Amino acid sequence: MWLKENRAKHLPIGVDLGSSSLKMAQVESSGGILELLAAKSAEIPPEYHDDPNRRLGFQSKKIHHILKSGGFKGHKAILSLPAALTSIQQVKIPMAMSNNADEAVKAELNGKLSYPVEDAIIRHYLVGKVYDNGEEMQVRFVVAASRSETNACINMAHHAKLEVVGLDIEACAIVECFTRLFSQGIGKSHTTLFIDIGWTGTQIALAHGEKLAFARNLPVGGRNLDQTVADVLKIPIAQACRVRRKMLDDKNKSEAEDDLFRLLDVKIVEISDEIIKCLRYHESVFTDRAIERVIFLGGQAHNSRLCESIARRLNLPAQVGDPMAGIKWSPQGQWCPQIDQQKPNPSWAVAVGLSMSANLTSPKTNADEIETPAPAEAAN
Repeated sequence: MWLKENRAKHLPIGVDLGSSSLKMAQVESSGGILELLAAKSAEIPPEYHDDPNRRLGFQSKKIHHILKSGGFKGHKAILSLPAALTSIQQVKIPMAMSNNADEAVKAELNGKLSYPVEDAIIRHYLVGKVYDNGEEMQVRFVVAASRSETNACINMAHHAKLEVVGLDIEACAIVECFTRLFSQGIGKSHTTLFIDIGWTGTQIALAHGEKLAFARNLPVGGRNLDQTVADVLKIPIAQACRVRRKMLDDKNKSEAEDDLFRLLDVKIVEISDEIIKCLRYHESVFTDRAIERVIFLGGQAHNSRLCESIARRLNLPAQVGDPMAGIKWSPQGQWCPQIDQQKPNPSWAVAVGLSMSANLTSPKTNADEIETPAPAEAAN
């Protein structure tokens, strides 16, 4: 495995193309020891959150700036496709179709995507077998993305002078990050639930040991919590965001925080119920796979009370994940001010996982397989 070479190797830069923030991280490997070389982030202005084209333009300029000043080595990069651009499904096809799985998966996706299946980039792999009406079926994990939207992300990165060597989805990057860091604690028989709560959505990923077996994008996240506060208090959502964070930053428990969580209870129950639906589906397919623990990630995971509320409803042991654990901090490294070496950094799992990713069992795509426009001049 290339993470165990004796000579130091600069791994590709992991680029997490989030909807509310951009994160870039690079890891070096030497003799099986991982070292964080650089990690930088940029907040995306609210007016770009729901405008993909403007957001890509902003990200291109920021990537170019970070690449020049952030301490990164080389230009090779692996991008995460934003959750909003990917369709993740588990499909069942007859065992008899094993030799023609590509066509069978396309047939299952036909009419289920927002674009013609012929325009989709599709990756899939076998995760299990079930019986349906007495017939043995194979369950395949499927990821689909629009070729044109994927090309737009790659062209944006080329414009920023990155050499894109791979693409992956957020859920795969998360699993890659933690199975590599904690491979001794996550054996093949362990089932781990990762819950990545971001600002615009929540990523659900269930891993069987080192293999991603189930994932789903839930369109509810921190923005919905802020909107709830804004609606009740009749204030702008930006102000509600500041109110919620100010209360949560207060180290002393207060009646105000209790009142806040009473306001948010309905939305927290909604998030929990959606996660429970995912767990029930997983249980119906993988009857011998009991979930052993939950790891919370994403920007909203800094809110320990939110994580505790969801874990209590799931009735599962949980912890806030730290993708930086097990990585040596380089004395010459450069990191953004938001990274605290003394505390968990749950929002960095995707960027770190992308940098470390070399897992051929994931539906990662080689960028050379996609026709892209020629690199443009870098943004000023």
